[in-house]
Amino acid sequence: MDRMQIEAKLREIICKRVSGVKPEMVGATVELATLGIDSLAFSWILADMEETFNFEMRGADVMKLKTLAFAVDFVEQHVKQ
Repeated sequence: MDRMQIEAKLREIICKRVSGVKPEMVGATVELATLGIDSLAFSWILADMEETFNFEMRGADVMKLKTLAFAVDFVEQHVKQ
């Protein structure tokens, strides 16, 4: 899976889990917190990421996911391993 595919899939996951968020609202550098993601939605997003990309996240890793770009970088690093 290349970077563009990962980004598209993450954008799809976010839009599915956060009410009212459209794909065009999820830019690479937009702070995810500004999209109105509450703790429950964030939990579902993380679970969807783990399932979709087949890896497990640690608690400290979650703090790195501030933007879509950071999330894409994170997935790229863990999918290649």
